[in-house]
Amino acid sequence: MIAPLLLLALSFAGNVVLAQPEAFVWKIAGDGVEGVYIGSVPDYSQPPRLSELFRCLGFRAVDNWCAPLAAANALVFLDQIAAAEWARGVTGILSPESLSAYLAYFMGTNGEGAGGTGGYRGTQSAMIAVGLEKFATEEGHGLPCPLDKASYSWDVEFVRAFPHTERAFEVYLPSIEKGVPAILAFSYWNPVKGVARELPALDAHGNKVCLALTFYLWGEPLTSTASLRKEDPKVPEEAWDEKGGIGHAVTGVGWLKGDPDGAGPLPETFWLIVHDNWATTAENVAIPWENLHDAVIIKGRR
Repeated sequence: MIAPLLLLALSFAGNVVLAQPEAFVWKIAGDGVEGVYIGSVPDYSQPPRLSELFRCLGFRAVDNWCAPLAAANALVFLDQIAAAEWARGVTGILSPESLSAYLAYFMGTNGEGAGGTGGYRGTQSAMIAVGLEKFATEEGHGLPCPLDKASYSWDVEFVRAFPHTERAFEVYLPSIEKGVPAILAFSYWNPVKGVARELPALDAHGNKVCLALTFYLWGEPLTSTASLRKEDPKVPEEAWDEKGGIGHAVTGVGWLKGDPDGAGPLPETFWLIVHDNWATTAENVAIPWENLHDAVIIKGRR
């Protein structure tokens, strides 16, 4: 699902000013939980269409496309929705789908594109950060398929979350507080037993709102989606290699701690709120932090 790609305008002293990411931050409190959530972040799902743009950039297939789409959803939010002053125009006003082709080109997804070295499927987590910095700096005119975009020098931090979970949380939580989505990579992806809940929250203006989340638990560890696709062909085609640094990448849009259903089956734990780029799950996925392997934090201008 894609959130409406609209720029929010705030009226102040008779002037119209573009909102910054902080204007989309919700505070979750009550019912035994507390946390923070970024509203209006897109949730475009795999697989993208294998259009002429993808072929122009050297891609022969669009399986294992989680990382480019996770990053594209974040960038479209920062540029086209939140209008962060350090990201305006960086996407060339592309949709998440088209933008993901350029991001994959710099990330070396599936061993192809400018950053690819061949011999693997998916995107190496460390290359997500490298690709984002290179894409941000790129002016676009010299690419195989030219793109008219703004150029920035960004600082994008890559954190190996396992076994350094504390460091990952040290950078992830403040990023969410600032309204900047992150890209999180898990060792594998097999969310099960979804439980839908609506939690009370306050938006950035102090208005009471309800946040719809679907809480999932972890299914058995997998190395690919092959078995899941036998049950539901809509599950995207992915393969993961923990030793090779390739997991399932999602867009991190929040966090939550506590017990969301009291005496119910859900545990009291630290939950990550993500958009997982799978059409077979809910838009706002809440899942326990276990199996988090890497975090990529977009810190803005150097």
